[in-house]
Amino acid sequence: MSKKPSKKAAKKGTATGASSARGKGSATKNGQSTPASSLSTPAKVVIIIFAVLMVVSLMMPTLSTAFSNNQQAEQQSSQDSSADSSSDSSSDSSDESSADSSSATGVAAVDAKYQDTVAELESKLSSDNTNLATLLNLGRNYMRWGASVISVSSSDDDTTHGNELLEKAIGYYQQYLDLKDSDAVRVDIALCKLYEGNTSEAQSDLETLTQNSPTYAPAWANLGMVQEYSGDKDAAKASYQSAIDNDPNDEYGAKSYATQRLAALESSSSATSSTSTNSNNSSSTTSPTSGETGAKGLTDTLNNLSGTGL
Repeated sequence: MSKKPSKKAAKKGTATGASSARGKGSATKNGQSTPASSLSTPAKVVIIIFAVLMVVSLMMPTLSTAFSNNQQAEQQSSQDSSADSSSDSSSDSSDESSADSSSATGVAAVDAKYQDTVAELESKLSSDNTNLATLLNLGRNYMRWGASVISVSSSDDDTTHGNELLEKAIGYYQQYLDLKDSDAVRVDIALCKLYEGNTSEAQSDLETLTQNSPTYAPAWANLGMVQEYSGDKDAAKASYQSAIDNDPNDEYGAKSYATQRLAALESSSSATSSTSTNSNNSSSTTSPTSGETGAKGLTDTLNNLSGTGL
């Protein structure tokens, strides 16, 4: 028969258990130990958001630089593409213009050469009709244009076209003279008349110019050329000599031109004399015609004296 524990022993055991339980609870409270799992979900979210914001703020300069570089690269690529497109377009346009110009011949080719230049100058003159440089350039370009058309003309219409261009040149030269006197411009007007076929009028103008400005060598050289073209070789030689005397340093190129023409005339005279002596047939002489010598003089005068070389 077992013995029942005494009430005193039971009370003691209960008291000991309670004391142990209170000891554990007290240690937890005094050590302030709180496990990680005790953080609430909102607190965790706040911490994560803060960390993300911190990382992003640190990366902003790098991202900004990268974005800027990428944007510049895109802009440069766009510009390069646009430039390539423009270049291709310009090249195509240039090729087409070149093809059109190269396919033109005769008067059409001459017209194509001067039309744009003259149009640009006339547009410029419309905004300032007293611009001397523009007036002079228009006169000279129309003079070159007209003389070139006549040199390649193959019909009466071509000749008429060339003469009309020369008349425009004279018109612009006259406007220039209304604003400022110029011996060089007066020489060019005389040459325009010569190219139109008004040889006597051209010669008369040059004779007047040599009387009014006797030391202006280009006027003498051009007068000699017109006289040679007309067949008056003795008068031409005298005029060429005056050109040489008044341009001793070849400042205008008149001395060089006149010297060449004098040499050609002397050579022509010598050849004619020699042929006449050695042959009774006068038709075998090799003297060039006035038109041949005049044509050479015409070209040289344009290139060296008037400043309007073809």
